[in-house]
Amino acid sequence: MIDLRYPYLLLLLLPAFWVTWRAPYRWGIPHERPTGRFARIMAHAVPALLSALLVLAASGPEWRETVWGRAPVVDFAVVLDGSSSMKAMDDGREDRWSAARRLLKSFIAGRPDDRFALVLFSGHPVTLSPLTADHVRLYTMLDRLDLSSRDDGTAIGSALMTAVRRLSDSPARSRVVLLLTDGAQNRGRVSALEAAEEAKAQGIRIHTVAMGGTGESLYPIEGGGFAKLKVDTDPATLKLVAQATGGEALAASDPQGLARSLLAVDQLEATALPVDPPSEGKPLAQWFLMAAILFALPLAFDLARKRGKARPAWLENP
Repeated sequence: MIDLRYPYLLLLLLPAFWVTWRAPYRWGIPHERPTGRFARIMAHAVPALLSALLVLAASGPEWRETVWGRAPVVDFAVVLDGSSSMKAMDDGREDRWSAARRLLKSFIAGRPDDRFALVLFSGHPVTLSPLTADHVRLYTMLDRLDLSSRDDGTAIGSALMTAVRRLSDSPARSRVVLLLTDGAQNRGRVSALEAAEEAKAQGIRIHTVAMGGTGESLYPIEGGGFAKLKVDTDPATLKLVAQATGGEALAASDPQGLARSLLAVDQLEATALPVDPPSEGKPLAQWFLMAAILFALPLAFDLARKRGKARPAWLENP
């Protein structure tokens, strides 16, 4: 169907049509009044049609086409641990930080119709991106992220509360927080369970992924080489957080386990609900402008032909 972007401009249609019809452009032989019926009609119709086409073009006509499929129904807030312990390597090849960013990109790519917000936390949470459907921007942001120990720590509760706020105004039917962390909370004034209660009150689910194993992991040290490090974890609290909001608590002891965890979250949130199909508009203004140009050509040629000639007497005394 045809829709108008600026329908109020159609109010100009009748005045423009009336003015141009009452003051017709006198085209034809300049020293003779048009005598044929067709010539008299066209003397009125061509300027009127020209004005009507210009008004229609200015009103922004669009051809609306239905985009079949599923409309976006899930808004995610990804909460990513950026503490120094994420440098640890659980498989001897890839650290937790690199694995988390790589697999998050794949997770986002697998949900092209959903929106994502990105919250990074260590000692304090930082919103890197509000809810957006611009996945390329998210990929670029994840690629450029780097760990910094200037504000080290693990403020899980504050980060979850920030994510809940990012989703609080979302109109999506399903709102989800995805928490990826390898540690236990040791910073922040808000506990993880307090944030979970707020999420529950707003109907937001929290899925938690506990990264890293319970034993020692390789940790890079300055000057080269690795040392063995055991990171304090709190899987029991993460499980309580997920259960309180209707989410799932998952464990990932290595990059392969993280991949399986994100796949499980993807399947849990795969309930694409049918909604009114969206539509997209294709502009039609150029076609109205092309038609106006065609109608203006004979007027332009006639003006050029009459240029410099005396005004006919019958126009002085019609």
